[in-house]
Amino acid sequence: MAAATTLTELRKMRPEDLLKEIRTQENSVVKLRLGVKLGKEKDSAKYIREKKQLARMKTVLTEKAIELEKEEAKPAEVKKEEKVEEKKEDKKEKKPAKKSLLRKKS
Repeated sequence: MAAATTLTELRKMRPEDLLKEIRTQENSVVKLRLGVKLGKEKDSAKYIREKKQLARMKTVLTEKAIELEKEEAKPAEVKKEEKVEEKKEDKKEKKPAKKSLLRKKS
């Protein structure tokens, strides 16, 4: 990846594209880490920047996964609310007659 992708650009990406970017970023982070360890890479701050960018990408991917789960779970929650309302209505219908109506008039 030549230039760091901003958060807004990451959030606009599709999950498939984001996964592809994460894989390439992971490869570059591994190469930088090896370069720093072996002394070939002088810019150790670049390794830290790239590692943080990778963490940002993974965070955005996790956010997208959570959003998808919430969207899938919404219909189930609506059904649960409907069932609760139906139970309340059933209880109202099954209430016994009031005692005052059952008393004998003198």
